[in-house]
Amino acid sequence: AAGIAADTAASGYPASNMATAFTHRKWIAASTAQQYVTVTLDGVTQVDYLAIARHNLGSAKIPVSVEGYIGGVWTLLAGPVIPGDDAALIFRFAPQPLPQMRVKLAPGTVPASISVVYAGKLLIMQRRIYAGHVPLPHARKTRFVDGVTEGGNFMGRVQLRSWLASMAPFRQLTPDWSRANLIPFLANGRAAPFFFAWRPASYPYEVGYAWLTNDPMPTPQQGDGNL
Repeated sequence: AAGIAADTAASGYPASNMATAFTHRKWIAASTAQQYVTVTLDGVTQVDYLAIARHNLGSAKIPVSVEGYIGGVWTLLAGPVIPGDDAALIFRFAPQPLPQMRVKLAPGTVPASISVVYAGKLLIMQRRIYAGHVPLPHARKTRFVDGVTEGGNFMGRVQLRSWLASMAPFRQLTPDWSRANLIPFLANGRAAPFFFAWRPASYPYEVGYAWLTNDPMPTPQQGDGNL
């Protein structure tokens, strides 16, 4: 929590709320003026992304950009962009060690609000997926209670819950790559949410802030050699 700061914060909504994985807590700026959210890093680890979840940057029409502190100068890494909605965002850039990064939030219609900020090194999967996967923004699930009379007339429905759920079937991964990259991610993903972008170059806004709903168990494939 000590590694993240903001220029201003409304009472009861500190910047430290963005350092947790919880989406029910949030930081809210004290005004609609330009704001910086600054993340302090170790300056040694390679980082190549910054991600934001549960925000109002789209609905508030706030231009967003990401800057890195490089050679004593704040340098643009990604953006600016006005998000089309309030869905999760991932900003990608060339891997590099950075002592600090910051999110620049230009003035919008209402004060900026953000619940979660991640910054670090992406896990880029060894193989792509396309068929057999529903992109998270399209994978809507809803639970309703329907009202129907004895005569079969529809009397409306009450929405109890809505969420997004999908599956990503990765195949033909090599054993060495899996053990070095995927297995540690799956172990961490049992407890921690993560950001998922299925085809970021083609569909940069189809990003999800997600968590595992079961325990994936990578298994050897039949007839494909050592994969």
